[in-house]
Amino acid sequence: MRFCYLLLLFFLFIFFFFVVVILFVFFFFFKQKTAYEIGVRLVGSEMCIRDSNSASDGRSSDGRLNVVSSFSIINEISQEVGGKYVNAHTITAIGADQHDYNPTPTDVKRTQDAAVVFANGLNLEKGGSGWFDKLMKTTDKHYGKQIFNVTDGIDTIKLTTAGVAGQDNPHAWNGILEGKTYAANIAKVLEKKDPKHTAYYAKRAAAYEAKLQNLYEKWNAKFSTLPADDKKLVTQEGAMAYFARDFGLKPYFIWEIDTESNGTPSQIRTLVESLQGEKVPATFVEQGESDKPMKTVVSQIDSHIAGELWTDSVSKKSGVVPTYYDLLNHNAETIYNGLTGNDK
Repeated sequence: MRFCYLLLLFFLFIFFFFVVVILFVFFFFFKQKTAYEIGVRLVGSEMCIRDSNSASDGRSSDGRLNVVSSFSIINEISQEVGGKYVNAHTITAIGADQHDYNPTPTDVKRTQDAAVVFANGLNLEKGGSGWFDKLMKTTDKHYGKQIFNVTDGIDTIKLTTAGVAGQDNPHAWNGILEGKTYAANIAKVLEKKDPKHTAYYAKRAAAYEAKLQNLYEKWNAKFSTLPADDKKLVTQEGAMAYFARDFGLKPYFIWEIDTESNGTPSQIRTLVESLQGEKVPATFVEQGESDKPMKTVVSQIDSHIAGELWTDSVSKKSGVVPTYYDLLNHNAETIYNGLTGNDK
């Protein structure tokens, strides 16, 4: 009798165990629904019930033009140019990885309601999971109508790494002179979409471009005094190619563009071999990236890590580089101080 009782308890335990496992699996996969999938459903329902902030005219309830950008740096420039007449939103959150991002329900709604979507172009938004194109398709946005590339007209630098050789290096925003083109392109689109305030946008764009030009001239005067042997810009990722071109520096990197294989032994060995026997005043790492690959490099050459560069995002308002101008100035100062030995 006792054996039967124990056997019954055993089977009850097995039954409840499987019930718990099934419930856990169901709950886990339900929770794993991405914000993008949820957002699509939200948009689908909202398309039938438009509110006062609807996308019918691309304006917010207070009359400002709804403007969305693929990541924070473009968003920051659009705010500088658009001023009080734009309602700006960045899809990729500050500090998030723009290569593999999951849009939130807010991102989906703001994109749906936008009159303008600013993208970098140069294949930046084509990478990763393809989230940007999926979002644009879902929200029925079209290139040339609502989506505009802010890099139009830039003299692009070509990638050299096998597999992507010949493609455009997308990181044009890290060049100060290229930043002026971003501002000019954004102004042209805003003027077309909101002709009532054309003079306002043109004036703000001109002032911002002049501000960037002054920043360039300030640092160019300094970089131009460096000896030729010191004009090496060694970074982990090849995201500073446009900055290097602006100031006559020679760029070196461990990996040229983000892939699933960053900082491999082969990449490190290639960089070390190219720098051996060379004078290398300093090396630099990117904010948000592990510095282990560069530490391996500097352990094999006579150099050191001089500082951290912000290459993919502005910081929060309380952070180091809350604006695009701050980001450019910070990077120039960090690099110049490193190359002149003033970082120590």
